[in-house]
Amino acid sequence: MTLGERISISTDAGVSGDASNGVRVVSPAFVSDGILRMDDRLLTAVVTVSCTAAPGSYEVRFGSPVGDENVSKIDRLWGSVRVAPVEAAEREACERRVAELPPVSQEERWPEDSGWPATPWDVRTVRAGERMTASDGVAMASDGEVTLSSPAFTRSVVMHGAKLVSAVVQIRCDAQPGLYAVRWNERGKSAKIWARYRVVDTAAPGCQDPVVTPQASAVRRSAPWLLGAAAALTASGAVGYAFLRRRKASR
Repeated sequence: MTLGERISISTDAGVSGDASNGVRVVSPAFVSDGILRMDDRLLTAVVTVSCTAAPGSYEVRFGSPVGDENVSKIDRLWGSVRVAPVEAAEREACERRVAELPPVSQEERWPEDSGWPATPWDVRTVRAGERMTASDGVAMASDGEVTLSSPAFTRSVVMHGAKLVSAVVQIRCDAQPGLYAVRWNERGKSAKIWARYRVVDTAAPGCQDPVVTPQASAVRRSAPWLLGAAAALTASGAVGYAFLRRRKASR
C-alpha cells in the first residue's frame, strides 16, 4: 500500500459473529477507523493509509462498533497491510491528496429479501410513483403510535401492527431523483431520522398520486366544533325570529 491510498476491506457477511454491520476496522496504518457496512452479501469498510505511516507491516483488527465498546468488546485479528517506502516529497504530496478525498459514503446496500430499513443507512432504490413497505420490530413501538413522514411521500402514514409495526408508503409522481430521509414521529418522543431511500428514476407515464382524504379521526375531532357552531346558528336564528314577532306585535 502507498501513503494516502484509499482501500476497501471486505469479508463475507455472517461468516463470523465479530464481522457485522457497524463493526470498526482498526489499524495504526490508517488515518481513521473504517466501518464495516453491508454491501449486498459482503461487509465492506473503506479506509485511507496514513501519510505518517512508516514503511512496514501493520495488523488490521476488528473492533467494537462506535458506542458499543463496553457491550460487545470485539478485538479480533483480520489480517495485515504492508506500507511501501516513499521519499520525503511523496509524504508532503500525500497530505494534499488526502485532504481532497471525498467523504466515505455511509450508505449500505442490504439484500432485497431483507426488510426495509435494516438500519437508518439502508438505502433502497425506488422509482417515483412506486410503493415501499416500511417495517420495524426493534423499536417496540405500539400500534398507531408512530407516523412516518418524508418530503417525497404522497402523505404521512401511521404504522400499525402487534409485534411488528409496518406501513406502506408511496413516492410522489413528481419526486426528483436523489436521497431522501424518513422521519420517525412517535407520540410523546422527539422525532428522529429513521430511514433513507433513493429515488433513481422519474415516474412511469400516466402516474397519478392517490387522492388524499381526511382521516376518520380528523373528522371526529372536528365534529364537536361543527355541532356547536350549528347549534349556535340555530339559537341565534330563533332569537331573531322572536324579536321580529315582538316588533310586529307592537305595531
